[in-house]
Amino acid sequence: MASRLRRTFERTGLYTAACLSIAVAVADLAGWLDLIAPGGTIQKITLLVLGSMALVVTLEVDGFAKLDEIDAKVDAVRRAVAQGFEQGLVAVHPNLANEDYIRYVGQARQVTILNTWIPNLQRLKGSLGEALDRRAEVRILLLYPNSMVASLRDDALRARGRSNPEWNVRSGVRHNLGVLKELVTEKRRRAGHLKVKVYNSLPSAAVYKADTHYYVSVFLHGQLAIESPQLEIQGCGSLLGRQFQQELDTLWEIGVEIDPLDWERDLERKRL
Repeated sequence: MASRLRRTFERTGLYTAACLSIAVAVADLAGWLDLIAPGGTIQKITLLVLGSMALVVTLEVDGFAKLDEIDAKVDAVRRAVAQGFEQGLVAVHPNLANEDYIRYVGQARQVTILNTWIPNLQRLKGSLGEALDRRAEVRILLLYPNSMVASLRDDALRARGRSNPEWNVRSGVRHNLGVLKELVTEKRRRAGHLKVKVYNSLPSAAVYKADTHYYVSVFLHGQLAIESPQLEIQGCGSLLGRQFQQELDTLWEIGVEIDPLDWERDLERKRL
């Protein structure tokens, strides 16, 4: 509204100036300017130049209006980008980009992974070990393998006629715990910074977090979470960041801690 009103005033002023320039030219041809300013050659030239400029600018006023429209579109894009950052959404990916996540882990002071089980843990093992070596906190949240939810998730993974013995929550969790034991056994000092918990609850999402950076996906039928579309989110204080951080905190609170060096006994002893 303000830009439209401004353009109306601009058009009125330019049209007035253009009309005056024509009047000046006619007055000069009729010799009337000599009566107003005898011998005022410089003044006449100035009036003619200004009048010509006003006429040219008037012809280009539509072009200025188009520039205003472009500015308005740029402002709209800027507002959309700012709103996106406020909400926390950075991008949507077709699946979890392991190398991108490893890069974030390489600089993080706190790493958290929430999943039913972590199919790509072997690939992340090296970067998690490096994080532990520099005393970053690594938190792992896995589904309790004897949970009823584990059976339901197994059924969901076998949906759409797909069957893969590796897509088994119970065996997947146990394999993950074995890998984490290897991670700590390699260097015992890592044990103080690696925290592992199992939860007996229905997870709403799989979350791979490194400091304030999140990759979030949902559990689809017949498809691993890491192979599902990923929301890349930045900022714990953003709208999406707050929601998924709350989910992480909730499951961490209800989870039961497992000693990665003695995980088999802990799973039998700590029944959820």
